[in-house]
Amino acid sequence: MRDEAVCILCAARGSLRRRFDKDGYGIAECLTCGLVQLQPTPTPETLRALYETDSYFDGVGSGYSEYESQEEEYLATFREDVRRIAEFVPSGKVLEVGCGYGYFLQCALEAGYDAYGIDLSPTAIKWASERLPDRVFCGLLEEVPQIQKQQYDVIFGSHLIEHLTEPAAFLESAARLLRPGGVIVLVTPNIRSLLSRASGRRWVSYKIPEHVSYYDPRTITDLLDRTGFSVRAVDSAYQYYALPFVAKRVRELLHPVSRLVPPIERLSGLRTRHIRVTSGSMRVVAVR
Repeated sequence: MRDEAVCILCAARGSLRRRFDKDGYGIAECLTCGLVQLQPTPTPETLRALYETDSYFDGVGSGYSEYESQEEEYLATFREDVRRIAEFVPSGKVLEVGCGYGYFLQCALEAGYDAYGIDLSPTAIKWASERLPDRVFCGLLEEVPQIQKQQYDVIFGSHLIEHLTEPAAFLESAARLLRPGGVIVLVTPNIRSLLSRASGRRWVSYKIPEHVSYYDPRTITDLLDRTGFSVRAVDSAYQYYALPFVAKRVRELLHPVSRLVPPIERLSGLRTRHIRVTSGSMRVVAVR
């Protein structure tokens, strides 16, 4: 089935073919460029209202329902991102778009970067500003006066680009804030990852409606090429989680067979164990 709609990557009309339906939306693939995306595309207003709710970072069913309690795991994850960034830009001024509670910013500051962040969630910005005063601001890239006319060495967005209904416009705005030779680093779910293919319709990154697009190395490279960036690296991204959290997600994926697997993560000594696992995501580094 094809939908007469416009692809958010290549702007082709009438080229979206539905793969399947989920949570009231179609998961569709553009036959012209290959980008997988929601159909219909949620409006920016719908998405912004979702992010601005008090419960986005702590509500049941949200992608970040355990965000605060997983601070230690997020810090370990973001330290890996900072180490990777340092291989391309060892020092300088960093802007994070979608900074949440400021965990990445904390890691960047610890590593010696001059780091700032923005987010649409007033709740997250209030929480982050208590730890990082004068470094975090609420609003879109083009709305925050404190970051305008600045020149950043790095712009970082973790699990950001898949939320955007106009990703090219965002990247063009980001380019204006980057110094010549500056880099943009994006972490986003990879729909061609082993985890995605093994999970099928149960893939954890099908967060609807906030995830409006699902990239792979080819389509994210296409997007960056179209907006004047040159991709330098595409890596698998990993995350740190407590073992019981991972076990819970695995059981959800394998249900009902998971009932036959003994809950060994409840054993003493394993309940607080943290492990590094693939998240089915990729980290992309591109130069302006």
